[in-house]
Amino acid sequence: MRWLPVLVIGLAAGWRLHELPRQSFWHDEGNTLRLVQRDVPDLLAAVRPDIHPPGYYLLLKGWTGLAGEHEFGLRTYSAFWGVLAVALTYALGARLYARAAGILAALLVAVNPLAVYYSQEARMYAQLAGLAVLGMWLLARFVSAHPARRPAWGLALALCNALGLYTHYSYPLTLLVQGLFFGGWWLAQQRPTRPMFLYAALNLLSLALFAPWLPTALDQTSGWAVQADPTPFAERLQTVLTHITYGNTAQNLGPVEVLAPLALVAVLLLPDWYPQPPGNRWRAALPLAWALAVAGGLLFSGAYREANLKFLLPGQIALALVIGRGAYLLWDVGSGSAAVPLEMLPRLISGGAFFLTLGTAYGWLDDLYSDPDFQRDDYRAIAAIIQQQAGPDDAVILNAGNQIEVFSYYYGGQAALHPLPRGLGGDDAATLAATEALLARHPRIFMIYWASEERDPNQIIKNTLDERAYSVGAAWYGNVRLLRYAVLAPPPPAPTTLSGAQFGEHITLTGYAINGTAQPGGVLGVTLFWTTAAPLDVRYKVSVQLLDSAGRLVSQHDSEPANNRALTTLWQPGEGVADNHGLPIPSNTPPGDYTLSASLYTLEPPFARLPVEGGDSLTLERISLP
Repeated sequence: MRWLPVLVIGLAAGWRLHELPRQSFWHDEGNTLRLVQRDVPDLLAAVRPDIHPPGYYLLLKGWTGLAGEHEFGLRTYSAFWGVLAVALTYALGARLYARAAGILAALLVAVNPLAVYYSQEARMYAQLAGLAVLGMWLLARFVSAHPARRPAWGLALALCNALGLYTHYSYPLTLLVQGLFFGGWWLAQQRPTRPMFLYAALNLLSLALFAPWLPTALDQTSGWAVQADPTPFAERLQTVLTHITYGNTAQNLGPVEVLAPLALVAVLLLPDWYPQPPGNRWRAALPLAWALAVAGGLLFSGAYREANLKFLLPGQIALALVIGRGAYLLWDVGSGSAAVPLEMLPRLISGGAFFLTLGTAYGWLDDLYSDPDFQRDDYRAIAAIIQQQAGPDDAVILNAGNQIEVFSYYYGGQAALHPLPRGLGGDDAATLAATEALLARHPRIFMIYWASEERDPNQIIKNTLDERAYSVGAAWYGNVRLLRYAVLAPPPPAPTTLSGAQFGEHITLTGYAINGTAQPGGVLGVTLFWTTAAPLDVRYKVSVQLLDSAGRLVSQHDSEPANNRALTTLWQPGEGVADNHGLPIPSNTPPGDYTLSASLYTLEPPFARLPVEGGDSLTLERISLP
């Protein structure tokens, strides 16, 4: 038994260090990096407009002085707090209940994908979870300590709580549960006066230590926009429970996966049957109250949205303690004799429910490392592509606030970087003028497109580029999209070549226009002009291809019309739709005759093409390359 906690902590460290530097920094981690690179006065000044207090950044700054300012160096600090949280979960479970209960709870925290994910991210959430469980453990030591030693434990608690307040603005939920914890103990001890006054003094000390930052905290939190989430409450509740039980990668749980941990939580309804001092049933209620406070704070404060589910980390620890205690008690009351099967029933329920819960969480752990849906935005790959393709005359637009922090960490190319919109955005006229100025000066523009609704909600930048340049490609790197544009002569407002070809029953290509120079290394701009005779209920993509004389693909651009802005289901009968496409011609393309064609195909499998003039594509031009 004595080596099991060490084994669990070792497993936790292994999962948290596994492939730690493999993924790129994403947006928020880049912001973390640039903050810790500042000197302390500048760091504090830069954090004041943010929504996070400075405690995490200050401690991380000291850590990176030893570990370095790369992915592994920054993230090992979160991994440290993640492993410490596992160790403290064991310590708290052992102090409240029994060593076995602590080991079971620690194992659930060690393997939970939500806890592992944020232990591998250079943000403050692993520190938040670690400080929350540290505070609970210190409070447990405080109330159980000899009166002579109680002030020392209390001072450690006050310092921990002050650091928690400096780490994240959700930490007061932990303070609330600590108050309930202390109140239960105080009532059970027949209301002793001295510990009550000491506990009150310790809370005042924590607040006094936080007082220098309190005006900034009030200003930051009062200006925090509360967004009403349209998700039904039952679905939100299910998401919260799934995250704190099985992690952020778990999906489509069956009835057995739901009932297994619930059976162990239900043990709270039963009386404690192991020896303990009278009046200590508050110990059983503590982690449940903690889990409810964290989950309820997210569900009912107006802060619920997918990006904030990381606030649940302390609640995940709390639920693990509830489940660990339930599994331990059921096992403890059951009989190990196979000759008495009825008395073995509690152990069968305990072992089956616990290992099903643990195994399910473990089964979802690999998705953190292998499933693209749970990989961080790959700014490292974006920077490498732009560095390879962009020249000194090109431009890079970063359309979200603070994107330049993470992108500039990886990018060493010559293209000029332009954070747009400037400032906090909101001035559409200024954003339009800045975008037009870039179109006038640069032959190619790369746009790193993410979270545009924050500073460019009217899509001024993207709409302007789509209308006045030619998209030559787009790719997703996590939740960030790299858009590439060729700037040629302005796209014509009307076709230069009439067509009239009919695609399917209702869609007509009224004509097209070709822009640019057909030569190796150049870009051929094609503008298609569409109309429909009737409303459409199917979304189609447009494919423009350049084929050699043998029908082999040389270049291609696919998108929904107008670079995904004019969906076919939104077309109105008789209205024209201008649709720009850019086809980059590889520099090693040999001389010869080539065919330019266009087709329409369904957005979903089987990607069926619409018939046109007896075939499935329309030849637009025969092109000769020198």
